[in-house]
Amino acid sequence: MISSYKHIYVGIGTVALIVGASVLVRYLAKSKTKKQKNKVDFSVFDSKDMAGSGKCIDRTLLRKLQLLEKRTGYRVLKNINSAVRSEFWNKKVGGVSDSAHLITKCKAVDIHAPTRAIRNLLVVQAYHLGFTRIGVGKTFVHLDVDTSKPQYVAWGYPSRTAPEINPFT
Repeated sequence: MISSYKHIYVGIGTVALIVGASVLVRYLAKSKTKKQKNKVDFSVFDSKDMAGSGKCIDRTLLRKLQLLEKRTGYRVLKNINSAVRSEFWNKKVGGVSDSAHLITKCKAVDIHAPTRAIRNLLVVQAYHLGFTRIGVGKTFVHLDVDTSKPQYVAWGYPSRTAPEINPFT
């Protein structure tokens, strides 16, 4: 009697294999997509005169920037104006001699922020994420994690001007 139902058992087994395989394929495809999404393009952090230099970017800074992007919905990593800088490039753009941007540190970024609303959003959320050094320009926000410099400070550009928003006051 069991042999007369053999074709039913084979059919059920085949269906189970097909369903299991399709679930596995979907899982693997999602896993691959997640890995691609989480992959960082370190070239966005490169000094303009030194390809590959962005790989040194501080990992704490990177994680905070990724969280900032998630919290704000603003494409922070696609809007990096300046990050790692060679000594030459730092002088060219008028950076301070002990800049957190320098390749010896790799602890700072300037994020393009064309409107006051975007700048304010970035500054407030950066503050909530624990950034303790924030510079605010007319078209960008500077964030750094350089603990060798004064903490809980905000500044404007040009130097010695008050920022349009200061989360520390």
